[in-house]
Amino acid sequence: MIKMISRALLAGLLASQGCGLAAFQPDKPSVDVTGTWEGATVTACGIMLLEQGRCGAVQRITFTLFQDGARVNGTYHCAIGTMICRDLNDSGSVVSSSVSGSLARLRVMLPDGSSCMFDGHFSTDRAGGNFFCYQGGGLLEQGAWKVARLY
Repeated sequence: MIKMISRALLAGLLASQGCGLAAFQPDKPSVDVTGTWEGATVTACGIMLLEQGRCGAVQRITFTLFQDGARVNGTYHCAIGTMICRDLNDSGSVVSSSVSGSLARLRVMLPDGSSCMFDGHFSTDRAGGNFFCYQGGGLLEQGAWKVARLY
């Protein structure tokens, strides 16, 4: 009787762990982000902004993305909008990035060693979301971004 209960508990535990793992698996991409996307970022204002003079700064951005399944890589370019690009970082590499459903998480590595995370939703011809730039574990800048597909 005790062996039967132990087996039932073990089977239930294994079944619940299997379901738990399935719940955390990412969705298959529902959009292909391959292409060139152009738009802008707007830096958020507030006490978390390291350089207060960049409050509301607008930069023109371009992503050239290549998607392979859920993985994404490519290039990033920044150009002057209302201000110069942060620390003159006008280009970078899109690395360790992915798409799950319509949500993309794009990590951009910049020449000065900092990186920015661009999280947002993509449709066939538009995308947008929030970005966060870090260096040495500290938050440097955050804000919003929007792009449209060029091709």
